[in-house]
Amino acid sequence: MRKKRILALFLAAAMAFSIAGCGNSDSAENQSADQPDNAEAEEPAAKPEENAPTETADGEKTDTEHEPVTLRFMWWGGDERATATLNAIDEFESRYPWITIEAEYGSSDGYQEKLTTQLVSGTAADIIQMGPGWMPGYAESNSDYFVDFREYGDIIDLSGFEASFLENNGGFNGHQYGLPTGISGQSFLYNSALAESIGLDFTEQYTWEDLFEMGKKVKEYDDSMYLLTMGAAELNAMIVRPYLTQLTGKTVLVNDTRSLGFEEEDFVEVLTYIKDMYDNGVIAPISSVISYGADLITDPNWIDQKYVSIFSYSSTVETAEAACPDGSFSVGKLPVLSGAKDDGWYGNCPQYMCVYGQSEHIEEAMMFLDFFYNDKTAAELLTNVRSVPPTSVGQSTCEELGLLQGVAKDSVDMIQTYSGTNDLGLTTEEEVTAILEDAAVQVAYGQDTPENVAQNTMALLEAYLSGK
Repeated sequence: MRKKRILALFLAAAMAFSIAGCGNSDSAENQSADQPDNAEAEEPAAKPEENAPTETADGEKTDTEHEPVTLRFMWWGGDERATATLNAIDEFESRYPWITIEAEYGSSDGYQEKLTTQLVSGTAADIIQMGPGWMPGYAESNSDYFVDFREYGDIIDLSGFEASFLENNGGFNGHQYGLPTGISGQSFLYNSALAESIGLDFTEQYTWEDLFEMGKKVKEYDDSMYLLTMGAAELNAMIVRPYLTQLTGKTVLVNDTRSLGFEEEDFVEVLTYIKDMYDNGVIAPISSVISYGADLITDPNWIDQKYVSIFSYSSTVETAEAACPDGSFSVGKLPVLSGAKDDGWYGNCPQYMCVYGQSEHIEEAMMFLDFFYNDKTAAELLTNVRSVPPTSVGQSTCEELGLLQGVAKDSVDMIQTYSGTNDLGLTTEEEVTAILEDAAVQVAYGQDTPENVAQNTMALLEAYLSGK
């Protein structure tokens, strides 16, 4: 199309100079491809000014005046998310043929490390899918890493987001550095048919201690089965952090005071709990699942219904459900300590979308994200691959398609019944996450006692805080 338009413009200009008085021809070959359909045929084609903008009948600029632009878009996710996102990119490129978007996507493993390296070296993608827990550290270390979306309100419409949700998800120090990709939160997915056969009930609120009795029932039902499967990330995000917050009423690391939110004895308690879960066969041995990394649902034992339940997120529960086609799944409540000082569980969003502050094509990146969030066709293509959409267009489209139902919607509904303290910030920094995960894994493997691991971990966290 672009070549045809350029050729038509060239021919029209050439004919204007070489064939005087022939501008009244009705032949389509004698008209510019960008000329309005109702243009006067009697008017000779005027010589366009050099680099003058060309407009269509409705006043929109044509692609002939645009220099080609290439954007890089970096994200993580499974095949379903990749396919949907690539389809949305194709649709956008068809509307704006001078813009090419290079997709950079893959697993979440190593994603943050790669992103950190790119940000520090000045080589990050133009459009970046961001983990919410990483943003505070990045924004604090360099406020120029990301663009403030509110400065580009003439390009991207933010009115489709609920104002308070938008401010709490991607807003930092008065700047909107990120846009939430969905409404999300932690989730507890269980095989309901299997649970019923064993005699387990996750529909009523239960405690962390109750999981021991449940695990015992599972072993009595089938000694080769386990109540839970968990990797290093799940041990930290789904036990260590919420357990400590419920126990102390504070986040693991307190953002405003830059201090530890717990005592050493508190950490011994949570690590002892993890040790007991493994010793009693409640959780599948860490040695049997650690190789699956972030893809626990690819474990044949999950597919073969050897695990009754899994901690997940509302953005990924459907994928976990689909990985076990013979199972029948429901969303249960999340465990809370008896006498908890805080719920420990809270709703937020699964990712942010950000625009790199050093991008040479910020406006085009904003154009794409405006399409990504606000266009109905984009909503039909993207559906709920990043959880329940956060915009009015996305939600209404998913409702029309019958997609706001099932375990994803149930997860969002369930997490909103909890009002725990959001622990994003210091607690979810990359270094802190690695420290906490390593502590939990050491205990899971039985490499050291909870007391020794707690003492060493406290020292590491204190050293981290002293360097901030």
